Amino acid sequence: MSFEQQERALFDLLFDSELRDRFCEDQLKALTDYDLDQAEQDDFKAIRPEALKLDAAMRADLLLSQLCKSFPLSFSITSSLNEGLLVLKQLIDTKTMHTPAIERATMIGNRLREQYASFSFTSEKEQAIATAILEAELGMTWTSATLKREVLDNGPLPETQANLDENSLQKPIKLASFVSASIIPQSYGQLKNKLCTVDDDCLWRQLNKIPLSVSVRTRILHTEDPRLLVARAHVSRISKCEPAADFKTVELSEGFAPLFQHVNGSMSVAQILAQLKQIGAQEQMLQSIQAAFQQLLDSGMLEFA
Repeated sequence: MSFEQQERALFDLLFDSELRDRFCEDQLKALTDYDLDQAEQDDFKAIRPEALKLDAAMRADLLLSQLCKSFPLSFSITSSLNEGLLVLKQLIDTKTMHTPAIERATMIGNRLREQYASFSFTSEKEQAIATAILEAELGMTWTSATLKREVLDNGPLPETQANLDENSLQKPIKLASFVSASIIPQSYGQLKNKLCTVDDDCLWRQLNKIPLSVSVRTRILHTEDPRLLVARAHVSRISKCEPAADFKTVELSEGFAPLFQHVNGSMSVAQILAQLKQIGAQEQMLQSIQAAFQQLLDSGMLEFA
């Protein structure tokens, strides 16, 4: 007697809502796709439908509570959309659960991004702003997963920091590993204060009780002070199963974003500043840009090529 098919059936019952509904209506018919003998089928008769539904709901809530920490702004915004919370709960299915744990948050973010195209926002502009926020959190989630895989494969990474002095002005610079950069409509910290009224650990439970209102969402998303959010994932706790990751962030004015096309390992800060001076940039602006590069280097967001 093998437990493999029983385990597969039980897993699917917990995370496949359609199979679960069929099982609650007719247990025998629902399990016909599984290679179970009569004794193995009989084991499932002890499962009470209401207990199965409760177990599945509790597991989904636990998972969403953890995933919400990766997408606090996006989950809050989604909660204000028609059937938004239902869509989030439906994302906890066999497709998500067959994804390795380290990749699961990225998978959820990508699937939620696909769903955003079908949600009803008050305007296309609001939809674009909400999508930009989701893209920013998805970028951070992806770099976090990449870092965790690297640490599990090769061990802890040394902390690196490049200092910008007169000589290093001539060195080509590039984006450091595990760094994401994105334009968001306001400061990330300000958005989080406005959209998330409780700590990350409690946010999913709070959104289930009191979803973000449409009026608050619209007011917040229509207030624009675009920022370039640069975030670097770093390990906050080592674990042999899954290291914990956190982020160091730097926020710059939106106007700095076009300069990132030159941060590809082919140009130095001196060359970038020289080009800007050639097209008429004032000394005060040049000093401000150099200071921004210094901040990015000090924070480990950039490194020398």
